Amino acid sequence: MIIVQPQDLANTWPKVEGWIAAAVAEGQGDENALDVLIAIARGVYLLWYEEGKFCGVVQIQHLPRQKVATVIYCGGSGLDEIRQAFEEGKLWAKANGIHVVRTHGREGWKRALGLKAVGVILQETL
Repeated sequence: MIIVQPQDLANTWPKVEGWIAAAVAEGQGDENALDVLIAIARGVYLLWYEEGKFCGVVQIQHLPRQKVATVIYCGGSGLDEIRQAFEEGKLWAKANGIHVVRTHGREGWKRALGLKAVGVILQETL
């Protein structure tokens, strides 16, 4: 797994855009795929990528008491590839001084990724 640098987005984005667009479509309407591309290019988000297998859009937050990596969107060629990439992402995070890796998603991700539920995100669209 690599972290795609902004200058390499032109080569990588066409390979991951479909996965990201599908993930964004499952989201809360905060942004579209173009918004995500711009955020990656500006360094607001990171793009984790493994050729033909996985991509993850990650936001790093430097909070007062810990550093948190939140996987905002992800996609891949299959569930096994996503699980493997998530494990690699955790190793990368630990090596980079990140204390917590979080993700938001459907209930099934809890079981699929072996994560612990620590709360519920509730929302009402007005």
